[in-house]
Parts: sequence; C-alpha cells; structure tokens
Amino acid sequence: MSYNIHSGIGVDKKFDYQRIGRFLAACKADIVCLQEMDLRDPSLDKDQQIKYLLADYFSDFITSPTVLTDTGWYGNAILSRHPHINKRSVDVSVATRQPRNIQSVLFNVHGQQLRVLNTHKGLKQYERTEQVKRLERVVDELQKLEDAPLLVTGDFNEWQLFPKSLKQLSKKLNACKLGPTFPTKLPLFKLDKFWCHPHDLVVSATVLKTKQTRIYSDHYPIVANLVL
Repeated sequence: MSYNIHSGIGVDKKFDYQRIGRFLAACKADIVCLQEMDLRDPSLDKDQQIKYLLADYFSDFITSPTVLTDTGWYGNAILSRHPHINKRSVDVSVATRQPRNIQSVLFNVHGQQLRVLNTHKGLKQYERTEQVKRLERVVDELQKLEDAPLLVTGDFNEWQLFPKSLKQLSKKLNACKLGPTFPTKLPLFKLDKFWCHPHDLVVSATVLKTKQTRIYSDHYPIVANLVL
C-alpha cells in the first residue's frame, strides 16, 4: 500500500495517527509506504506516535526524513511485517524547493527478495521532471546490481493526464493503471502511482475508497497485490 497521510491530519482537521494505524492493520497490509510522515511537533511523544502506526501489527518502521529539525522530522517512511535486508535514502531535492528523497528498501518476504522505492515528488513541473530523471537513474543502477523484483510507488504530484516527465520511466517499468486519488472529497487527479518489474509482479492495483480513507487524509491510499 502507498498512502500520503497528510501529516496525520484528516479532512475533518483531526490529527490522529492511531486511527490510521488501526485502519492499516485492519487492511492486513504487508508493506505500507507513507508520504508526509510528520513528527516535528515538539509536544508529540514520538515513540508513542510510531507505536500508534505499528498498531501491534507491523514489526518494522523504516524512516527516510527529508526535513530534520530540533524537534523532529518530516518525510517518507515504511511500515512492514517483513524484515528489511538493506535501506538507503537518495536525495532528489531541487534548489530552493522543499527537500525530497527516494526511500529504497530491500525486503525479505518469506525468503524472497523485494525492492521497494517510496517517494514524494515536488509541486513544480520543472522540479518533478528533474526528480523523475534521478529516479530513472536509481532504477537503472538497481537493475544492474540486483535481480530482485522492483516496486516503485508514492505521491508523484503529477496532475497532467499525459505527463511527459513519466514517459521514460513507463518505458523502463510497467505502469499500473489506477484511478484518481486526490482530493478525497472529489478525486480528480491521479497523483499516487505504482510501477513494477517484472511486468507481472503486480497482479492487481486499486484505489482504496472507504468511509475511513475519505476522512483520514486528503489522498486516497493505493493498494497493489503482488506475486513473487
């Protein structure tokens, strides 16, 4: 699953990581890629907020901050029920714009390897174009070094119907068809996406629209079913 959780604040203006964690656990997701994870509020008990997201269900919380402050951090993170083998963050920030990165994690899923790239692209077109080029280079590098199945996901902030910035990536990887994910009140834009390799890694993908997901964030989460 991939989910932009809007700093834990729902469209009802309520900040609540606990309800998000309970929902993800109820979905029985194996791996959840989060964007806009936010623990900068100095009043927060950081460990407790992470426990809320783990929900006595997930065993691993892997962080990939893009913004670090004296009081906490903001960025990407992954919840998982499977152990990770290695991890790294690749900076794809563009000068004068909000910092961004690619979270790259190799998982052991019942003895099989799975590489997951989790990312959140910028709001400006020129920024996204440069960031996707850097993502392509990461994909090329990984495919030379390892043969693990690859899933790329996240919030790409690409509102155009036929974005030129994503054409090359879709030549390298299989783009999974998904409907609009943003905004939850009236979804018009396909901002959240999946790509995979090999092409049959993802057997189905959907936008998860429920009573909860309509409220918990301004993005709907997306779900992919994989066969390794």
